[in-house]
Amino acid sequence: MPSPPTEFRGPLLIVGCQRSGTTLLRTMLASHRDIAVGYECDFFEVLAPRYGRLPDLRPIWGQFIDDLQAVNRFAFWGLEASDLHATIYHRATPLLYPDAVRLIAETYLQKTKPRARIFGFKNPNSVERLDQFFGLFPNARVLHITRDPRAVLASQLTKARCRGHSNSPLETVRVGRRFGRAQRALDRFSNDPRVLHVSYSDLINDPAQHLQKICGWPGVRMDVGMLDYHRTSDTPEAEIWQHALTRKAPRPSRIMAYQTVLTPVEMAAIGWLCRRNLVHASDGWRGPKAGRLATAVYIATGWASWAAAGTVRRSRNYLARRGVRPTDTRPGITKANTTG
Repeated sequence: MPSPPTEFRGPLLIVGCQRSGTTLLRTMLASHRDIAVGYECDFFEVLAPRYGRLPDLRPIWGQFIDDLQAVNRFAFWGLEASDLHATIYHRATPLLYPDAVRLIAETYLQKTKPRARIFGFKNPNSVERLDQFFGLFPNARVLHITRDPRAVLASQLTKARCRGHSNSPLETVRVGRRFGRAQRALDRFSNDPRVLHVSYSDLINDPAQHLQKICGWPGVRMDVGMLDYHRTSDTPEAEIWQHALTRKAPRPSRIMAYQTVLTPVEMAAIGWLCRRNLVHASDGWRGPKAGRLATAVYIATGWASWAAAGTVRRSRNYLARRGVRPTDTRPGITKANTTG
């Protein structure tokens, strides 16, 4: 795979199926002295429908900044309105939307790590919309991290239970759908030199070797401080409940930990749902007849729960549009982060 030019400055985008290690990879990269990757936020997607086609954002920069700061999770970037207003005080040329997004990222870089030269974003769901991202930034680079879907499910179930959710069949179907969509996206860009595949298990088993490869791809040398990412992790306190491992050293035991989290039926179900991408994962489906029946019922229950959840969500949106109750207009609440 040909390397990007050494003068590459960004953007670098981290994507993948949710719970596949995108936050871990972002934390590792953010520990590099030359790389500044903002915390997970999809503002570059959320604001595109409203501002993406405008010929010049300078006349409405104040409204743009207001909408930007209202985007879910953007507060974790730690940028004040004054920081962002200062970026265009002396700009004499029109400001297009891609330029505005770049300015925001570069402002984050200057405020948090002024000596860095590469800026980036992290948003798992963007894996399904890479065409849109490359439409904004044709010369961007994308890191796509993948993980065993059984481990993804175990992580998702742990997260759901922390939030008081206990519908295992529903979460299993959601993970199966997300994993399949992410894999299809990876397949579409498998020969694109702008996309680099990263394996979660490889990254945990031998972080030094694989971080060296990742860093060399955009043209920087590996920073040994990346191996101590857990000591410099900047994961927001409000997010530690779901990303606590970013403050712990990598352990190869994480890779197979799903075996102690998932039940045999959960294991067989996710294996069957992801059977096209995971060798031997569906072996449980070929077990005793009683086990196959239990797995079939489990999957059917998951699909029914998924359909019911979608019906409820669509009904709420319909009622909101009809004026029955106020619409939730927060820009961060998007189809990308509310669907399974």
